[in-house]
Amino acid sequence: MSRSFTRRCWMRVAGGAIALAGVGGVRGAETTTKALADTGILRGEKPRNPRVLFITSKDSIHSADELARLSQPGGDFEKMRAAGWTIGDGADNLIQIIDYQRVPEIVEKLGVSEFPTVACIDKSEIVRYFRWGCTTPLDMWTFGFLAKGIDERPKGFVMEKAHVDSTGHYPLRGNHWSVDGDWSPSKERVVGHLRGPVHQAFLLPSWKLEEWSVEELRSVHDDLHERYGPPSDNSGGSSNSGSRGWAGTMSGYGKH
Repeated sequence: MSRSFTRRCWMRVAGGAIALAGVGGVRGAETTTKALADTGILRGEKPRNPRVLFITSKDSIHSADELARLSQPGGDFEKMRAAGWTIGDGADNLIQIIDYQRVPEIVEKLGVSEFPTVACIDKSEIVRYFRWGCTTPLDMWTFGFLAKGIDERPKGFVMEKAHVDSTGHYPLRGNHWSVDGDWSPSKERVVGHLRGPVHQAFLLPSWKLEEWSVEELRSVHDDLHERYGPPSDNSGGSSNSGSRGWAGTMSGYGKH
């Protein structure tokens, strides 16, 4: 079965038209059935949208270390579950822990090859994305931002040391929106986007963007969107679309 044909079958099922018979014969039906079982549909799970994907790899030591850190007694996952979050491998959870091989199209859109990777999706669309090494820690506040597009981290919070290129021109952040739907944009594309009609008026005259690093450019792009309005539908979703079904505080997430 070709990859494109498998994708069409999945979209039909996601839309409610489950029809395994005649899909590439018995072998095709078996392949599609396995794919559906991986997503949780055949287990009776109703996918929750939006939800945050914690994408792992069994070959990644970092994946195991991060899961262990988040899952330790008194850790972020325990605090979040106490506040009503559901966390597990099923698609009906607020945070779904899933192997990268089960979501190849999401991984391809993100353009990542290292794991874990964390992103919020709404059905098959990526809404927000977390970038490691940009001073923002992966904790309950980051999960909260990914879920709703609102940063509720307490002021004065001690951030992490940066592990990505930075020139010191602009504060880094790890919670990203897309650049016109591109989740791994080049420096040239971000500069061109910032100098376009949407953002140009909000740039300071003293900013020499061509001298900035990619992560600094993405950080100012994210801040501009959140300060002056969410991205449009074709640039990675909006705060409104990302917050549907979510309460306004950490303690309220599990009540909807």
